[in-house]
Amino acid sequence: MTGYFDNAITLPDSVYTGNGTDTIEWGTPFGDSFTNQLSFIPSDFTDQPKGQDFVAGRLYYRNGTIFGGTGINGVDLIINTTSSDPDFTQTLPLKITIVNTPNVADPIASADFIYFTDFPDRSSFRVLEGEETYVEVITQFNSLDLVGFGDVGDPSKGFLSPSTGPNPFPAVPEPSSILGLLALGLLGMGSVFNKQRK
Repeated sequence: MTGYFDNAITLPDSVYTGNGTDTIEWGTPFGDSFTNQLSFIPSDFTDQPKGQDFVAGRLYYRNGTIFGGTGINGVDLIINTTSSDPDFTQTLPLKITIVNTPNVADPIASADFIYFTDFPDRSSFRVLEGEETYVEVITQFNSLDLVGFGDVGDPSKGFLSPSTGPNPFPAVPEPSSILGLLALGLLGMGSVFNKQRK
């Protein structure tokens, strides 16, 4: 199995290297910081049954502090598998959206993140400012299909979020407020029904 990055989505002042390789770096470092970096380390697999999840590889993300506008907004990850069995010789192209967040006092909000552009329901992987860790990429053979992100290497440095927006953990309405909204809706329906009967 191999993987490489291609087709970086750039800005007018983007600075990046690594197109066509397993590691892409971007950004002009601010002060004593370093570039941002995304690397794909493929897993070895043999005798992988069809329809079962397996770890295709690990995406390592290094989150440096960079000057605004020097990053990239996305890149393609191309995963290739080869085998003597043609059913296991596959290519999986994955578009990755990269979000370079503004750095604020809240370290969670400052975590840069990635997600699979065509699969936003599969969550986002976020890495705290100045840190580096990895996340597993889970796939399965039918054709080679993406399942989603797996375990995070170091949960003190990175985490998965159900959101692909700036708020990593959007508020869920409390059950009492949902019941209140439901009651208001029923009241409204009742008044419409009463008006129609008159």
